[in-house]
Amino acid sequence: MLLVRVCALTPPNVVARLTDADLPMTLNLDMALVGPSGSGKGKIMSHARHLIPTPETTELVEVKPKTGESIPAKFVSKIPKLDADGKPVKGEYEDDIVASKCLVLIPEIVSLRASMNRQGSTMLPTLLEGFSNEPLGDDTKGKQYQIKIPPYAYRLAGVVGVQPSNSGVLFDEADTGLAGRFLYMPSTDPDAPPSCEKPDRPADPFPFDLYDLPMSVDKRQREALYEFGSREAMPGGGERGYPLTEITFPAEASGYADTMQLLSCRGEADPLDAHRIEIVARIAALLAIMERRTEVDTEDWRLALTLMDKSDETRAVCLSQKRQSAVNWEAERIATKNDAMDQVETRNVGKAKARILKLLQDNPSGMTRKQLVNACSGGYRKSADAAIEHLYSTGEISSNGDDEHTVWYPA
Repeated sequence: MLLVRVCALTPPNVVARLTDADLPMTLNLDMALVGPSGSGKGKIMSHARHLIPTPETTELVEVKPKTGESIPAKFVSKIPKLDADGKPVKGEYEDDIVASKCLVLIPEIVSLRASMNRQGSTMLPTLLEGFSNEPLGDDTKGKQYQIKIPPYAYRLAGVVGVQPSNSGVLFDEADTGLAGRFLYMPSTDPDAPPSCEKPDRPADPFPFDLYDLPMSVDKRQREALYEFGSREAMPGGGERGYPLTEITFPAEASGYADTMQLLSCRGEADPLDAHRIEIVARIAALLAIMERRTEVDTEDWRLALTLMDKSDETRAVCLSQKRQSAVNWEAERIATKNDAMDQVETRNVGKAKARILKLLQDNPSGMTRKQLVNACSGGYRKSADAAIEHLYSTGEISSNGDDEHTVWYPA
C-alpha cells in the first residue's frame, strides 16, 4: 500500500527505462488488497495515508469513482474559451489542468463490479489504458465534455479491496488483461504476534521525505504537452519541451525482461503474467525512489521479484477461492432447483390422489389404471402412478389383481 502511495505522489514525467530497446515506461501501479471481510483492508489504506500524507502543494487527488469518465475529469476540466476582450466564445472550450496525479481508492470490489456493469460503462477501458500509459478520455459530441490526457501527462495509481470470493470481477475479465495488471497483496498476516508480544510503536516518523521525490515538469511544459497531444508531436520529440526523468535498471533486470518478452512474443506466456515484467519493474523503480535514487540496484530488483512471488501466491489463493465460491453457488442453485422440483412433485401427487379418490367414489364399480391416469389433467398426470401406489399402500383404495387389467376400487 505504501508503494502505491509513493507511486501516486511521483510526478508523471518520472519513468522506467528497463532496456535501451524499450520506450520509457510509466510507473502507474494498481494493487488488489486481498482478504476476507473484516481483515482490515480499510485500516491499511488509512494507515498508509497517515505514514505518507499528501503535501498541500502536491497536485494529488483521491477518488472513489463510479464511472470511468470521472477519472480523466479529475485531471482536467473544460472551461469556456475567452476572446481578446475576455468574453466567452460560443461553443469553444479549453483545458484547465487541475491535477497531474490521481489515486483511485475502491475499498470494496463490489463497487468496481457495479461500476463496470453499468450500461455503457467506460471503467474497464479506463483502468486498462491508465496502466499502460495510453491517452485517457474520449471524443464526445459536446466539446465541453471532450477530455484528452496525453501519455506521460498523468500519474494514476489504484487500490482495490478484494474479498477472494468476490474477485470474479477481475478474473472474469482475464481475456482483457485486467487481472494481470494488478499487484496482489494480502491484508492478513498469519504470523502476527499476540497483543502481549507486539513491538513498540516507532518513535521516529516514517523514513521517507516526500520532498526528495524527483522533480516534476513545470506548468508551462505540461500545458505544451496537452496542446501538442503527445511528446512525439512536440519539437525535438519532447526532449526539451517535456523532459522525462528515467529510472535505469541493472543488467540482471534487462535479461529478465528479454526472457519474459520473448515468451509473450511466442504466445507462450500465461495471460495472467502478460504484464508481469512491467509490474516488477515499477516496484523496483519505486523502491529506488524511496531511497532517493534514480538507479535500480540488484537489491531493489530482487526485492521486487520477491514481492511479485508473494503477489503470485496471493493471486493463486484468490483465484482458487473464487472458483470454489462459484462451485458452491452452482451447487446451491442445483440443490435449490431439486428441492423445488421435489416440492412440485409432492403437490402434484397430492392433486392426483384427490382426483383419483373422487373418480373411484363416482365409479364404485372400479376403474383401470389407464382410465385413472387419463382422467387426471396434464399438470399432474405424470404423478398419477405414484398417487395410486401411495393410496394403495395406505389402504385408501383396493384392487382385484396385480396385472395390467387390474381394476381399482374405493376402499
